[in-house]
Amino acid sequence: MIVPAEPTDLDTLRLRSEFLEMPGLAITIRQTARLVGVRTERAADMLEALEHEGFLTHENDGTYHRCSAV
Repeated sequence: MIVPAEPTDLDTLRLRSEFLEMPGLAITIRQTARLVGVRTERAADMLEALEHEGFLTHENDGTYHRCSAV
């Protein structure tokens, strides 16, 4: 059975790999924009998508880091 899936977003996939390669990474939206080479609005969308799927968590200080359960 073929099931429709969301298209693969290469920028978000790259960001995910950065978090996998550096387990202690804690990064802000602006730092993400510089790291991946996108606008801050795009970086915020990417981080939000990864947070929504439970891969990242957002702290009160504005940083995102990998969830410990992942």
